[in-house]
Amino acid sequence: MSDALVHPNTLKLIEKMRGGGPANHQLNYKDFIQFALYDSEIGYYCRDSERVGRLDDTDFYTSQSLGPIFGALVIDAVRTLLEEQEPGPIELKEWTLVEIGYEKDPGWWEEGACPFRDNLRFGPDDKLNFTGNCIVFSNELFDAQPFHRIAYLEDRWMELGVYVAENQLSEIILNEPSSEVTAFINQLPINTPEGYIIDLPLAAKSLADTITNLNWTGLFIALDYGKPWAQLASDFPYGTARAYFKHKQSSDLIAQPGMQDLTCHICWDWLEESLESSNFQNIEVKSQEAFFVKHAANSIQHIISAKLGQFDSNRQSLMHLIHPATMGQQYQVLTGYRPGGS
Repeated sequence: MSDALVHPNTLKLIEKMRGGGPANHQLNYKDFIQFALYDSEIGYYCRDSERVGRLDDTDFYTSQSLGPIFGALVIDAVRTLLEEQEPGPIELKEWTLVEIGYEKDPGWWEEGACPFRDNLRFGPDDKLNFTGNCIVFSNELFDAQPFHRIAYLEDRWMELGVYVAENQLSEIILNEPSSEVTAFINQLPINTPEGYIIDLPLAAKSLADTITNLNWTGLFIALDYGKPWAQLASDFPYGTARAYFKHKQSSDLIAQPGMQDLTCHICWDWLEESLESSNFQNIEVKSQEAFFVKHAANSIQHIISAKLGQFDSNRQSLMHLIHPATMGQQYQVLTGYRPGGS
């Protein structure tokens, strides 16, 4: 990493890592990512810059980047899910939409016509605090949490980390695993191929526990990308962690901390466990395609039939959201419902 090629913010972040990390300047990946993404001054998710959207200067876009079309599908799905759970007619004005980890994407509804009683938004630095009848919604929240990186080397699991030299980073094998990995070690597979890497999304599970343990009732809806534990432990020999910069994917996680997004696949099994342990019912994981086709059929039909025989940007956005070659199969949706009085 040459000084001439490194962004000043990256150099400043490396200096913070050296000053705020352990004396040997060795960070596990979770702590490295915490600096890189969530440093309150220049972390990737906290700095003041346009990161999300379909413009050339942004780094990635999400389903929510498609704006009101996405919002129409979500609102239709919310109504359908509530009708399946709640007796009598559904009034969305009796429910609060809670968005966690929201991005500065286009609005969900045109001209600010929010269909819910209230819309609470919690960003990376906000303490979660809400109660009552809620629709707790997130879009690519859990894949944005820090993760640990481990590798199977010499017949045992070792934790990988980052050595923070002056103006330079390098991946290393840590002498001792972190306490989080140590606590999880007995759940790791044995007889694994040499060099197999697992990116452990333990912080995503902790966040799910925090959300579900709060005193609220209603719907939990999380759009994200992930896999069951059995696949993470056997089907991804190089791990699932990736970096994103200017809409390009990279496996170099330490190239430019603070300037690129870092994500890994979440483990859907673990999030389902969080819901189950907090008395949620009807827990399901579906592809984004299947979720919207099942629960937002009215909106889909309206969009498809609105301008038959003509080019329609709304129909194009819909296809991007649900087509299996694009977002339809790339993303999944976890839902659960906790009734009042539980």
